[in-house]
Amino acid sequence: MCFEPRAGGDGGADETSALAFATERMIWPGAAPIGDAEEIGHAKVLLMRQLPASKSAGASVFLQPLTSDDDWHHYTGERIAVESSFGVTEQRARAMVTELRDRAGRLEMTLFFACIDAERIGAIGFFRLPAPWQSWARLQEVDVFPTWRGRGYGTAMLIEMLHHLHDAGCTVAAIGADEDDWPLDWYRRHGFTDVMRVTPSGVSAS
Repeated sequence: MCFEPRAGGDGGADETSALAFATERMIWPGAAPIGDAEEIGHAKVLLMRQLPASKSAGASVFLQPLTSDDDWHHYTGERIAVESSFGVTEQRARAMVTELRDRAGRLEMTLFFACIDAERIGAIGFFRLPAPWQSWARLQEVDVFPTWRGRGYGTAMLIEMLHHLHDAGCTVAAIGADEDDWPLDWYRRHGFTDVMRVTPSGVSAS
């Protein structure tokens, strides 16, 4: 881990920022805080929320971990479709999945398919901070696959993951979202609150 928060904090704003930042540094070791004075739209926002204690009845989505090469092959095809809408080439999308799989191994991150019956409608992953902060989880790679968008499945997938994390003993979920992208407001609507601004993914402070 490239950044270590102080253990034994009081759980206040400073500790919350440190722990959220720790999740970012585990993914991008060169990440750095950005002050509020920096221009909006040129940063990534780290957000967090407490995890719900009770599960809604009749949840339509269940989570299925990726455990085999066949699972990753299927995910790669879906990721190519996701990234193509952003102008990313198939070659680059495949490289992104290779990087993700390597990162998942390094961070002990679990990636899940979100499923309805036998259909894989999206994907979502998480990893935990190491002891003694393992009650914090970081969400990653949140996507509804293109064929299934516009039906509310993103919300169902997110809620199912939050309950999964609670059942696994986590108390807080963190996530990052670019300031100039729509998921930021979506996470805010689902109970996540801003913690701090940091350099965008893969960008180190100058």
